[in-house]
Amino acid sequence: MEPKIEILKDWDLKKLISELGKGEIKIPRFQRDYIWERSKVVSLLNSICSQYPIGSVFLWKASKEYNSFVNKFEDIDIPQNLDSNHSLFILDGQQRIISLYYTLKGKKTAETDFSTICYNLDKKECQIPRLKKQKHNIPLWKIFNKKELDKLVSDYTKFDKKNKTKYVSVINNCYDILNTYPISIVKTYSNDLDDVVEIFERINQGGKRLSSFDLVHAATWSTNFDMKQRISDFNNAAKNKKHATISDKVFTQSLALNAFGDCRNFYQLKLTPQICDKLWNKTKKSIDYTIDFFKDMRINNDLSSYQSFIPVIQYYFFKSGAKSINGEHKKDIEKWFWDSKFSKRYLTSSFTKIKEDASWIAGLVEE
Repeated sequence: MEPKIEILKDWDLKKLISELGKGEIKIPRFQRDYIWERSKVVSLLNSICSQYPIGSVFLWKASKEYNSFVNKFEDIDIPQNLDSNHSLFILDGQQRIISLYYTLKGKKTAETDFSTICYNLDKKECQIPRLKKQKHNIPLWKIFNKKELDKLVSDYTKFDKKNKTKYVSVINNCYDILNTYPISIVKTYSNDLDDVVEIFERINQGGKRLSSFDLVHAATWSTNFDMKQRISDFNNAAKNKKHATISDKVFTQSLALNAFGDCRNFYQLKLTPQICDKLWNKTKKSIDYTIDFFKDMRINNDLSSYQSFIPVIQYYFFKSGAKSINGEHKKDIEKWFWDSKFSKRYLTSSFTKIKEDASWIAGLVEE
């Protein structure tokens, strides 16, 4: 049996920054946005300079078919390298890796200037300079960059004659630590996205477990579309209509089904802010009509045990554009519903069966 994970022992900080800079390591769209403040970045860098451990980085080696999952950064020049035969996606360690990349490359984003993070040669620690008069604050990216390092060494050799190159020694030592600091890499291999999502969900990030909805929400968020807020608005309005609360997964599955005819994790994570924004109103109405359909069957209040069926039934309304199900179709769909309910059809392999049932629904509409 081929191993599914591998621990790489020959990686250091220099290689990590280099691979990210070449586009060999990629950020998947389902990762959360970068949120660290500079003070937290400084703390991470001081751990490295003190040669303390900073935790492992988890990478997923994915085949070329997943290249579309690359997160396209708008405010930083991280290459995407979409033509590569495989991608190394970060499953855990994104905040740390991006923090190190921004700082050691001296980057500026729309909100933060990471090039101002310095290494103080007297204190021998990283900091954000507060006083302009404080001496010997060297931008850390200059120490990490070999060409800039040589200039620094030359300048300080001239400046530091009385102390017998005291500061030159500190600069070189910092350079050596940064470039040779060992990074623990855990690499997982899988072409099954469901397995990868399961791994991602099990990895604890900041003490909070992430659900599959968190991944889709992160991948589809934009200033124009916030799925979490849209669902909250729907459910708040539903309370006024005395509708039951609809779960997050109903919406992600319905949107994927309406967009791609399939709602497996692969397709849910292919959703973009643009696709969701375009399909939202029609999908929302289709779910509303589905709730009305349940009411017609005397299912009024608690929909908790029926929500697995909503994506399929709403697909009828989405495909047909109708507000209600016509006579013959209604008999067929009611029979399918009760047969599926009593046989516990979606107890296992639910995504595959939802796709089969959605295809059947599409066939009804096209008759």
